Amino acid sequence: MEPPQRYEGLTEVTKMAAPIVFGQLSYVLMQFADQVMVARLGTAALAATGPAGLWFFIFSTFFLGIAGCVSTFASQSLGRGQKEQGASYAWQGIYIGMVGGVLGMAIWPFADDLFGLMGHTPEVTRLGVQYFRIRMFGYVFLCWQAALTSFFQAVNRPRVPMVAAWVANILNIGLNYVLIFGKFGFPRLEVAGAAWATVIAMAIQVAILHAVFLSKPLTREFETRSRYAFDWLKARELVRIGWPAGLSLFLDVFNWGVFTSFLVGRCGDLQMAAHNVAINFLHVAFMPAVGLNHAIAPIVGQWIGRKNIATAKQRTYTTLKLAIGFMTMAGLCFAIFAKPLTRIFFSTDPQVVELAAVLLILAALFQAFDAVNIVVLGALRGAGDTRWVMWAMLIGAYVFFLPVATFLSMDEIALSRIPGVPAAWVLPGLGLEAKGAWIGATVYIIALSGVLLWRFHGERWRDIRIFEHDRIAETKEPPLAGSPMT
Repeated sequence: MEPPQRYEGLTEVTKMAAPIVFGQLSYVLMQFADQVMVARLGTAALAATGPAGLWFFIFSTFFLGIAGCVSTFASQSLGRGQKEQGASYAWQGIYIGMVGGVLGMAIWPFADDLFGLMGHTPEVTRLGVQYFRIRMFGYVFLCWQAALTSFFQAVNRPRVPMVAAWVANILNIGLNYVLIFGKFGFPRLEVAGAAWATVIAMAIQVAILHAVFLSKPLTREFETRSRYAFDWLKARELVRIGWPAGLSLFLDVFNWGVFTSFLVGRCGDLQMAAHNVAINFLHVAFMPAVGLNHAIAPIVGQWIGRKNIATAKQRTYTTLKLAIGFMTMAGLCFAIFAKPLTRIFFSTDPQVVELAAVLLILAALFQAFDAVNIVVLGALRGAGDTRWVMWAMLIGAYVFFLPVATFLSMDEIALSRIPGVPAAWVLPGLGLEAKGAWIGATVYIIALSGVLLWRFHGERWRDIRIFEHDRIAETKEPPLAGSPMT
């Protein structure tokens, strides 16, 4: 009976993951196309849009993390046979995302100060602020899209967000061409055109998702039109489980923002341009694994809702094998074809090509380990184990990742910026610039994979109760000794 069980698990994972991976790949190709087109404007434009897009995403991550936990509640509700509750959680995620969109605009006045702190050249700073401020108009669309995408994935309809993503991304590429270079009578907006194209495409994506969400078939099955009321209890449950997930996502992406803008960015335009080239290829490699992350979260949630922990673990390990296999092959491609790949961006700048090729070889070393991180984080989110992940990410980043990357990349580390520390206090660094920063990232990713795998294998997450009524019932009537709930 073992072979059929394994085949059944692989079928379930691939059926859920394939549309998600395909949809995620479309998003990566959109970003890739953006960067290729922007690169035609020069080194400064490419060096500016990478960090600016990253910081836009950083400031949306907290609410994205909460909206993403819609899949945790909707999938476990589906596993319990309470389909209509998933629609209600989706609406709460939308409302929370709208609040996030309003709060996010408060960052607008401080964009000049933020990018000024990064130490980039004046032209890179100016273009970065311009791109960032336009992208902020799409903040609410990003959170709205995350809530609906999480719902569709949780109820076994991953093809819906996949189709919406492809339509939006194809539209974005066309708008990029028109708005960046001023085609068909439109003004040449250059970097600003790339930002406006993305905002418009995101709005179209949300419109498609919401239209399907309110369609008659989904209304009949999940009561999507009648479950729109704001529910304080469900919103509180979503925030209780989601805020650690949101903070974890924020910390993870914020750390990479600091890594990109304050470590690599201070090494000069050439270093930043090479870093952005390597990062774009890295996104292509890990986005299918991110799709598996989004797939395993609702799968684990559904099996926990059915009180089947063993199958939840089995599906996770099946997903791990798929992710490790794919990212190992991607790493081999990076190592073998590093220079030809980087020439896609800067065929006429040998310095950028040379450095970006070295960074891609470093990326090849951690691909399989990053696959573990991405998949296990999804499984833990599906189980509601968000607080432990938050603390692990916080400690790992600020005790290990950023200090090591700083030491390896900088010539010297001025401690005078720390309040109360004398101005003369300076620590020596190795001064390896972008290469040193990436070596630090490689070591961190490998170490983190061991910590996350240990946590998942230990099964502490099986005792987490995400629903408030379960927590209340457990407090009033403790389960009998030896029962599955103990």
